[in-house]
Amino acid sequence: MYSFEAFLPTKIVFGKGRVNDLPKHVKGMGKKAMIVTGRSSTKKSGLLDRVVKLLKDTGIDSIVFDKVIPNPILEIVDEGAEIAKKEDVDLIIGLGGGSAIDSSKAISITACSGGSYWDYTRVGKAKKPQCALPIVAIPTTHGTGTEADPFMVITNRKTKEKLGQGFGELTFPKVSIVDPETMVTLPPDQTAYTSMDAFYHSLEAFLNVNAYPYSDVLAIDSMKRVASNLRVAYENGSNIEARTELAWASTEAGITETLTGVVINHALEHGLSGFNEKVTHGLGLCTLGPSFLEYIYDHAYERIAIFGREVFGVIEYNDKRAATLAIKKLWEFQEVFRCNVPIRELGISKDDFEEMAKVVYKMFKELAEMTPGNPKVEDFVKIYEMAW
Repeated sequence: MYSFEAFLPTKIVFGKGRVNDLPKHVKGMGKKAMIVTGRSSTKKSGLLDRVVKLLKDTGIDSIVFDKVIPNPILEIVDEGAEIAKKEDVDLIIGLGGGSAIDSSKAISITACSGGSYWDYTRVGKAKKPQCALPIVAIPTTHGTGTEADPFMVITNRKTKEKLGQGFGELTFPKVSIVDPETMVTLPPDQTAYTSMDAFYHSLEAFLNVNAYPYSDVLAIDSMKRVASNLRVAYENGSNIEARTELAWASTEAGITETLTGVVINHALEHGLSGFNEKVTHGLGLCTLGPSFLEYIYDHAYERIAIFGREVFGVIEYNDKRAATLAIKKLWEFQEVFRCNVPIRELGISKDDFEEMAKVVYKMFKELAEMTPGNPKVEDFVKIYEMAW
C-alpha cells in the first residue's frame, strides 16, 4: 500500500512568451528586487534588460547581482546576501540556469536569516533558517528543475563539499515563469547536458525506493519527452516545439524530484564537480549513469526493465534481459550527444576516488539509503572505478 504526502506550493507559469506576465505575478511582493544571474548569457540575449524594464514598469526597482558561475560557490552566495541586506531588497529573482536560481535560493535564506549560508547546511552548523526573501524563478535552461523544487546545490571550495539541500516552503519559489523562448539560445552541448540532468532527475526518482504512482507518472513522462525531443533541439536549437517539450520535461523532473528525491548517481556526480569545478553537472551524470545502473542491477532490474520498455521501447518479456537492453539503449542515446565521456577525461585523478567517496557519503548518506541496495563508501569507489 502507498502512503505519502505531497506539498508543491510554487505557482508555475508555463508557456511561450510568458516572461511578459512577470509584472502581474510580482505585484505586491515589494518595491526592490535583486536579480541574480550569470555573467553573460542573459545580457547577450537581452533578457536581463527586458526583465529590468518589466519590473520598472511595475514600479519595482532592481539591482543586478551577476557574479554567479557554473557550479555556484559559497563565497559568491554570501557576497550576494550581504549586498541584498545592504540594499534592503524585498525579493530575489533567479534569472538564468540552475546555478543562478540555486544561488538565488541560498541568497534569500542568508540575506533574511543572517550569517553565512553554510551555517544552515547539515554539514555546517545545521542552524534552522528563520526566514527567506520571496523567490521568483525564471529558468533559461531545461535541466535542473529547480523552478519546481526547494533544493539548491552550492559548493564549499575549502572543504570540496558540493551539497544539495532544501529548506521546505522557505526555498520553494513563490512563482516560476518557464518560458521556452528564453532557452532557444542554448548551444548544442548545453542543450544536451541540461536535458540529461532533467533525465537523470527523473530516472533516479523512478529508481528511488520511496517512489510511488504520483512520482512515477511524472518521471516516466519526463524521460519520454527528453528521449523524443532532445535530438531535435540539439540539431535545431530554434525549434520552439522541441524546446517546449524539454522545458516541461525539466519542470516535471523538478516536481518528481520533490516528491521522491534522487539517488546516489547525483551524489556521486557532486563528488566529481566538487573536486573539479570545471566538470559540467549534466555531463558528469552521463559519465556515471550507465555504470551506476549496472552496479545496482541486481537490486533494481525490475524497475530498470520498466524504464527501458517505457522510455526506449525495449521489447523483452524477461525483466533481467529487458534491464540489460535498457542500459545498452542508454549508452547509445548518450553517444548521440557525445556524453559518454569517462572520468579519466574529466580532469579527475583515480587517486581521489576514496576521498571523493567519503566526502559524498558524509553529505548524502540519506540518498544512499534511498538507493536500491543501500550502497556504502566502498560501493561508491567501485562505481567510480567502473566509470573510469
